[in-house]
Amino acid sequence: MVPATSTLEQTRQRLIWTLFTGNAIGSTAYIGIATVAALIANDITGSTSLAGLPGATGTLGLAAGAAALSWMSYRTGRRPSFTIGYAIAVVGTLFVIAAIGSSNFLLLLLGMAGIGVGRSVGQLARYAAGDMRSDQRRGSAISLIVWASTIGAVLGPPLIGPTGLMASRAGLDELVGPVMVATIGFALVAILMFVGLRPDPLSVAVSDKADAGTTSTPLSALLSSRLVQLSIAAIVVSQVVMVLVMVMTPIHVRANDGGLSTIGWIMMAHTLGMFAIAPITGWLISRVGAKRMIAVAVGVFLVACGLAATATSASTLVLLPSLFLLGVAWNFGFVSGSTLLQTGLSVSNRIKLQGFADATAWLSSAAAAAASGFLLSATSYQTLALAGAAFALLPLLPLYRFRTAAAA
Repeated sequence: MVPATSTLEQTRQRLIWTLFTGNAIGSTAYIGIATVAALIANDITGSTSLAGLPGATGTLGLAAGAAALSWMSYRTGRRPSFTIGYAIAVVGTLFVIAAIGSSNFLLLLLGMAGIGVGRSVGQLARYAAGDMRSDQRRGSAISLIVWASTIGAVLGPPLIGPTGLMASRAGLDELVGPVMVATIGFALVAILMFVGLRPDPLSVAVSDKADAGTTSTPLSALLSSRLVQLSIAAIVVSQVVMVLVMVMTPIHVRANDGGLSTIGWIMMAHTLGMFAIAPITGWLISRVGAKRMIAVAVGVFLVACGLAATATSASTLVLLPSLFLLGVAWNFGFVSGSTLLQTGLSVSNRIKLQGFADATAWLSSAAAAAASGFLLSATSYQTLALAGAAFALLPLLPLYRFRTAAAA
């Protein structure tokens, strides 16, 4: 039941903060395991070329989760779909622990796929919050949910070293420690989604059209919009460039005699760039517009990738700022694209595009994660970074087409 008008805003605010809390805990769970996944694969297989595959399968799980949970949300609501997504992630972490103990690469891939499904909830949560705000306030709502992951960025990577030590002292592989953190975190968020998302966020969503309840446009027609094309390009390219460089950074650091603590600090800088500045991004979008922020994202990506290309060793003086800027560029492009994607649409059409955009982004970044290992093995970390810089230029084409059409 939709709350009375006098309490509707309070209800929306409470639901947004519930989503915020869930993303904070979920990101803490995810970031640690995402950081060590390539290391687990490397230990099991002894192959750098295969080290990117857990990230790829995790991203495939994210893509499948984005599509399936969006479909489920449209029919049953956000609460059941979000709860199920995080429950699947819990099972995934147990598979990863079993994979470490048995040196079973297949179990690792299956576990990462399940974790990816859970991570898709954290991504869809930004849309759930945006749905409860008007166009003018949507960017701020989305950026708030993205910013929640700052907590994970601060807590997740520094936990890698201590939890690894605790696991070693207990007679386990040190990489079991960060995975156990993920198990506990995902379980807590599943409970929070089940208990806290009442009423369902979709029941109090703001529609940009009076006939939102009955209007549903075919996906092909929605995708013909230049605004939608620009939005999806910004989301997809931001995700791909970030993944391409980020996934192989721990491998590059360890290959140059860097330890888990060094990796943790570099990845903390990266995730802080991704999430901590989100409120600033929301403010900038309201001031200068999402389209201009997409152009800014391209520029920051070029600087970040160019700096990473100079990292011939595990030097934190180079990798800390380059990975931080990589995260900043992702934030600018990802939040701006997500905000544009929900502009002027009915609720049903928003959900349809949300699932498609996120599934496309995660499938593309899965390919990037898989290719990153082979590219690093065949060439170098420097070549990998330059490839990211080249790919970052792609949103400029739809941005140019959109501005040309607007000026006509």
